[in-house]
Amino acid sequence: MRSKIDNLKLGLILGILAPALTILVVYLIQFSEYDFRELIDFLVSTRAFTKIISLCVIPNLALFFIFLNKNYYYSARGILVATIVFALFVFITKIAL
Repeated sequence: MRSKIDNLKLGLILGILAPALTILVVYLIQFSEYDFRELIDFLVSTRAFTKIISLCVIPNLALFFIFLNKNYYYSARGILVATIVFALFVFITKIAL
């Protein structure tokens, strides 16, 4: 019987929230003097936007391995899908900018 924790939806939600929270923490610590829109414009103009987004996905790696270690394979799969979505976003953004 599967645990409530072991489901694809939870993995997807955590896989999206972890990078979003990481971006928020980086913003509050490093770039709080900027308005959020100004920050995006600054990161795009300095070609650092995709690099910051890529680094903010690193917490997904820890979540992925934690879920794998606990044998929560569906949750791990959700985190992997969210990470792939972020990778596609970075790839498309890199091409477009």
